[in-house]
Amino acid sequence: MANEKKKVLIVNNNLATGGVQRSLVNLINQVKDQYDLTLFIFDYSGDYVNLMPSKIKVIEASPLLKLLGMSQAQTKNLGFMYYAARAAFASYTKTFSNHLPISLLVSTQKRLSGFDVAISFLHNAEEKSLYGGCNAFVLKRVNANQKITFSHCDFSNYGGNTPRNREMYKHFDKIATVSEGCQQSFIKTIPSLAERTHCVYNCHNYSEYINKANVNPVEYPKDSLNIVTVARLSPEKGILRGVQVIKRLVNENYRIRWYIVGDGAQKSEVENEIKINHLSEHVTLYGNQENPYRFIRNADLFFLPSFHEAAPMVFDEAKCLSVPIITTNTTSAKEMVRDGLEGIVCGNNEEEIYIAIKRVLDDPLFIERCREYLGKQNYTNETAVEQFRMLISDGEL
Repeated sequence: MANEKKKVLIVNNNLATGGVQRSLVNLINQVKDQYDLTLFIFDYSGDYVNLMPSKIKVIEASPLLKLLGMSQAQTKNLGFMYYAARAAFASYTKTFSNHLPISLLVSTQKRLSGFDVAISFLHNAEEKSLYGGCNAFVLKRVNANQKITFSHCDFSNYGGNTPRNREMYKHFDKIATVSEGCQQSFIKTIPSLAERTHCVYNCHNYSEYINKANVNPVEYPKDSLNIVTVARLSPEKGILRGVQVIKRLVNENYRIRWYIVGDGAQKSEVENEIKINHLSEHVTLYGNQENPYRFIRNADLFFLPSFHEAAPMVFDEAKCLSVPIITTNTTSAKEMVRDGLEGIVCGNNEEEIYIAIKRVLDDPLFIERCREYLGKQNYTNETAVEQFRMLISDGEL
């Protein structure tokens, strides 16, 4: 019995493209042989389904709970009844909150039992968003000796930092945050849970990143500084202020081009900003790409001008491809990017972003020095896997 594998249930909403989903798939692939793993997924769909190991047991949610893992458009495939139900729940959520809809939808799933550990891998959404529900599901519908939740956010600044959510975390045995910065942000917000809060880094598939980066890598012009961003086009990513910085540098006759991979709600606004500032030759939007690594491979810099971030997986993706990073000083930036060695961590404002990029433009050898340093580093998941092992151990860390 001593050699019997620990039974671990991991709960998530879907496997669509996103940092949380990517982190989940990478973790499962790293620890699949060490535990008896079961994945409970609200909607078993998304680009990462094909990355899930075949040996993992997958349980898909009841049809109504499935709605929490789907967009409104996706529910059309389930039939009008489900489409109408989600629309009604979404309308209620926007008017009041997601408390009642999530509670009702979670209650439609039969209880799961027989697990040593149950993990909610997705933090709660903002209360006006019909999304998430993994925390509520693990607390209300799963029997397990130990219940753990992951927080993939800067908890003190993200939209879900509410009295109700803070109370919910008090019912978990442990809370895992994906960086030391995120850990401190969480503890600052809920000091009473300091002893239960631990750091578990995201896992990565470094060989996959490198292999994909070498498949038809994008060739950039040699006569300019080529910077690339892979991010959702949403306000917190700071894309609009990035456009203003590029405009300023172009007006000063610097040769610079910015390539943006990603899509989102702010796409039309970003397109308009590029147009009215006459930057079409300098800023290119590539939209969502199945293989973003081929865009990063030959870039001079990876650029992330976000207002706030948790622990962006794309930092380690860029680093393993030996691409230096310019990032604003968000929760985990200084922890993840060694300033001066792996890139630049600049102040979180437009002027400091401008100064950082200008510094590189005025010092052509900066990129070469960073590339050399990045190329000598050893990129592994050893620390992350050990942190996870300790997290789900029976005793305290």
